[in-house]
Amino acid sequence: MSTIVRGTKRKLEDTSEPPVRHIQSSPRATQDGYTINYDVRSNGTRPKTACADVIAVSDEPQPNTAHVPDRPSSKSSSPASVKAPIRTSRVFGKDASIVLIGIRGTGKSSLAVILSTATGRRLVDADRYFQQVTGISRAAFKKERELADYRQQESKVMAQMLAEHREGCVIVCGAASVERGGQKLLEDYAKTNPVIHVLRDAVSIQKCLKAWDTDKVNRFLEISGPLYRACSNLEFFNVSETGSEPQDVRTATDETSDSESNQPRPPPFLTLKKLEQDFLRFVAFTTGNTVDLRKLQAGFPLSLLPVESRSYTYAVSVPLSGLLNRNMDIEELEATTDAFEIVIDISEGAIDDHGLSSMFAHKISHTMATVRRNIIVPIIYHVQSIQSAAVTSVNSGNAVKPKLPDQAYLNLVEHGLRLAPQFLTVDLSYDDSILTRVISAKGFTKIIGHFSSDGSTVRDWDGDEYMKLYERAASIGCDLVRISQPALKMEDNFAVQRFRHRISLLPEPHPPVIAYNTGALGRLSCCFNPILTPVTHASLISPDSVRNSPSIIARDAQQALFTSFVLDPMRFYVFGANVEFSLSPIMHNVAYKECGMPHHCKVHQANSLRNLNELVEDHNFGGASISLPYKTEAIPLLHSMSPHARAIGAINTILPIRTIREDGSIAQESDLYMEKNRAGPVRALHGDNTDWIGIRNCIRRGLSPANAVRPTTTGLVIGAGGMARAAIYSLIHLGVENIFLYNRTIANAQKLAHHYNKQDIKRTGTVMQNVKVTVHIIESLNDPWPANYKQPTIIVCTIPAHRMGDQPAPNFTVPEHWLESPTGGVLVEVGPPFYVFCPSS
Repeated sequence: MSTIVRGTKRKLEDTSEPPVRHIQSSPRATQDGYTINYDVRSNGTRPKTACADVIAVSDEPQPNTAHVPDRPSSKSSSPASVKAPIRTSRVFGKDASIVLIGIRGTGKSSLAVILSTATGRRLVDADRYFQQVTGISRAAFKKERELADYRQQESKVMAQMLAEHREGCVIVCGAASVERGGQKLLEDYAKTNPVIHVLRDAVSIQKCLKAWDTDKVNRFLEISGPLYRACSNLEFFNVSETGSEPQDVRTATDETSDSESNQPRPPPFLTLKKLEQDFLRFVAFTTGNTVDLRKLQAGFPLSLLPVESRSYTYAVSVPLSGLLNRNMDIEELEATTDAFEIVIDISEGAIDDHGLSSMFAHKISHTMATVRRNIIVPIIYHVQSIQSAAVTSVNSGNAVKPKLPDQAYLNLVEHGLRLAPQFLTVDLSYDDSILTRVISAKGFTKIIGHFSSDGSTVRDWDGDEYMKLYERAASIGCDLVRISQPALKMEDNFAVQRFRHRISLLPEPHPPVIAYNTGALGRLSCCFNPILTPVTHASLISPDSVRNSPSIIARDAQQALFTSFVLDPMRFYVFGANVEFSLSPIMHNVAYKECGMPHHCKVHQANSLRNLNELVEDHNFGGASISLPYKTEAIPLLHSMSPHARAIGAINTILPIRTIREDGSIAQESDLYMEKNRAGPVRALHGDNTDWIGIRNCIRRGLSPANAVRPTTTGLVIGAGGMARAAIYSLIHLGVENIFLYNRTIANAQKLAHHYNKQDIKRTGTVMQNVKVTVHIIESLNDPWPANYKQPTIIVCTIPAHRMGDQPAPNFTVPEHWLESPTGGVLVEVGPPFYVFCPSS
């Protein structure tokens, strides 16, 4: 038994006594200005549209004030005593149901709708389920029965609901579900299923519910935090998207007004766009859904190749204290690096009598979510085990920095696991009993065994101590090992290189090693460490001390590799018949300079494909962007193609292959990344197509949650050239099943439609079955839109806006009767920026 309902917007009173609610069938505008239309049924159907930040269904006006108790109600269990974290591996079944819990105003109902819409999971509301089973609401039941009867009935209904919905559902549990009986049920459920604690900042909760002030909301968050964390195994912080927050970190008590921000407000229909993408990515990662995760990350091809498998990658290291106390530009910090390391440096009040302070945990979650919202690279969660405040040793009288107690360190690390970072470090100076407890609960997070010597004990890189430390880390299940110590002499930098070489000779498989020296003298070893070298950002150090800083900047590390001849400068081209006005070389050359790469990109105007030969003969040829009219003509010159280019039937990129196997076969596509920035004779050519990625990203950015792709979604592509091929592929990759194609020359449109229809391309969802994708032809601009299909919410126009050779510009105009979708949509015009067409009046 399951019910599709909306979340409730209620008074902030005792968490165990929700008021009676009346469902409204008419559209309602939410706090964030987004409108939702809902069918409330009991047959498991999905909502008509998604989604709202907080969905209000109460007929009662919301009060402007409310009383917050100094302690939890006697009807609720007290969260003062914090239980140990749930013992779970965080590896769940493929279709395991997902439970969302949290206080009112956090947006868990909206997240449930987003998840249900995107994955096809049934949406189940615990409050509505209680009323459906008992025939009466919770509030009415409490008034008519004794408290003991209510608790008994609540536990019975809760157990029945969880048992009936083990798979294929997203379940929303309100505060009443986290009472005494519900806590134990959720704890048991979390051993096999994801139970996500949803959080939000106090300012947004207060604005949403129009009750209390932010201080009282913060107090309630502090009280309720341990309770919700005790019966959940994951944590998602809903970073508000009101359009007023700049892309930097703000603490939970930040009350910056809209007028104080210089950031533009997004259109109302795109208010939840980043939240949608962020939450779906979070769920896909935590549930191990590699299919959905690859789809969500397909716009960034390098993200599909593990960062630890690539050469010379960097992780910018940023302390939590800096993120909390300064308005940092997250995207700027992340630029030119391959990972973002958040260093949890302990502050006063972080640890209380019960372990990790509730509000400090709240700040960590908020910061982590804000960083994740604004970057695309993996996050490394690192707890600094040595406290920043020094104490004086009684015996020696010297100032020493104390180490975190075992339980305090464990609490901080296990909280990090709840946030599902891609990487998490464990300090190898702690006992195996602590480390194995973390590793056994890692889920899909990769564990980095970390050891950093403070210099008090000097170890020889050529000795056995670090090798034994590495072997210990590998034996307890670390996925990577990171070891560092201060350099005392220049020879230490060569010694650490020998250590890395010894590790590389070990039998496979073995964990990759990150090994380097620290301090000003150790910077040389950092430049040549190949995997996830910790770097800093120029904004984090004084301009006057950059040269003498013990830390390095990613740009400087890259420059060192080129100036020492480890990497070679390459030449890149934009190749085509009409490319003299391309802005691509300017953008690329600026990016090369910013990254510390001495590469050069320029246009190569060509009247014939034969002109490509002179470029390929250059030993420093790095690749070429292929423009019209050679996107299909160049295919016979290739020795291999990516699966995307093969499916599309056109290319826009040529890459050199410099290594051929002994049997004459071409290396795998991933091996091409290992050859980058290395000069030499070109032995073969590899073709790829990235046009579909750009088109797909434009669609995703402009498509509102109300128009989330569903089985009934319709897309339209205008044109039948190389870009149209890429546009159709991007729609298929987004999950659009009904695709229409218009071209002035019908024969060309039929040829392109046949190219895709004969491939029998299917779209696969998390819970959905495979569905055949079909490309249909529209023969005339004047024909009415097909009656059996919805109006398109995605339109891609690939007709060039400029003249091609002696042919004048087409000056094509999209007919108005193609723009009558009641929910609006997105129109992408290849070349100019994309446009969003709003719902018709």
